[in-house]
Amino acid sequence: MKIKKLVVDSLQEAVEEVRSLYGSEAVILSTRVIKQRLLPFLPFPKRSKLEITVGIPDKEDFAEELRKEENLYQEINRLKENLKEVMELVKRQKVEKEEIRKDGLEGEYSLRALHLMNKLINRGVSRDVAQKIVESACGYDFELKRLDLKGENLESLIEGFSKNLRLVENFPEEGSNVVALLGPTGVGKTTTIAKLAYNLKQRGKRVGLITIDSYRTGAVQQLQTYANIMELPFRTADTPYRLRECIEELSSLDIVLVDTGGRSQYNEVKLKELASFFTKLPALKAYITLSANIEERVQYEIIQNFSVVEPSGLIFTKLDETSYFGTLVNVAYRTQIPILCLTTGQRVPEDMVMASYEYLAKIFLEVQ
Repeated sequence: MKIKKLVVDSLQEAVEEVRSLYGSEAVILSTRVIKQRLLPFLPFPKRSKLEITVGIPDKEDFAEELRKEENLYQEINRLKENLKEVMELVKRQKVEKEEIRKDGLEGEYSLRALHLMNKLINRGVSRDVAQKIVESACGYDFELKRLDLKGENLESLIEGFSKNLRLVENFPEEGSNVVALLGPTGVGKTTTIAKLAYNLKQRGKRVGLITIDSYRTGAVQQLQTYANIMELPFRTADTPYRLRECIEELSSLDIVLVDTGGRSQYNEVKLKELASFFTKLPALKAYITLSANIEERVQYEIIQNFSVVEPSGLIFTKLDETSYFGTLVNVAYRTQIPILCLTTGQRVPEDMVMASYEYLAKIFLEVQ
């Protein structure tokens, strides 16, 4: 900022002079009354004048100040977030220590191992399942005289998952070109079918789509729209015989994805009707679609009642709608049915990830 001084007769004149000389951004910093001689060589007479000090800011100074102010606000927000995380961590650790003492695990595992175990538990993984997963990634430390993780958290959790959970590998399998998604109403089968179709097409597979959900016009139109966008052949089958015809028509393709209508897991009549579509399709692979935001016991009921065709794998949807997605680990561990993929939103095709031990470990550890 540059500093200038002016001598004027009045404040009004000062304001006008500053604006005309230095522009509207200049500011009057101070004023004082001075006595000025009428004639320089005579001590008298004198008259009163107004001396003003003017500040003229540089444009660069304004930009720099603005940047500093923005950075300051950002830093304050970061500090607030960090403080919030610290407070939550302190609260969690108090609860975790109490739980650890209750279970008597404090003397068996290192603090690192216990911390990882509690990360799983806090996301909904059952205590016994979490213990089994972490234990699989531990070795005995003779110095600590406890079980300790063999590596860092991410590496250890990947190892623990790989030893306890099964994933679908090499999808689609050789010799199996018909894949059906089963599950109750509202779990997101239709959008998941579209996401899988896009994924397979990107991998160079020739894909066809069939829907047997002829009761819901909206679902048929939705899948047909996706098929048109991706330029995939599309068929509708309202009877088991027509389904077999459609599969025959698309038999030259690498894989055919079949969307089924949503049915309640408690409606035995509808489930038997669904089974009739697939009884004479030996090359079929059926995947049960589960919403990650429903109760774990309901997920077991869905698996049991939709196993009218032997399930080849599980698909978990709506991970973005719950903070307690650990139930998917419980279900996959207890049933030992492999996981095919997970969806994290409604966007097609972005919000889907083919299951991997690394991805599972990262979402529990909240790392990118």
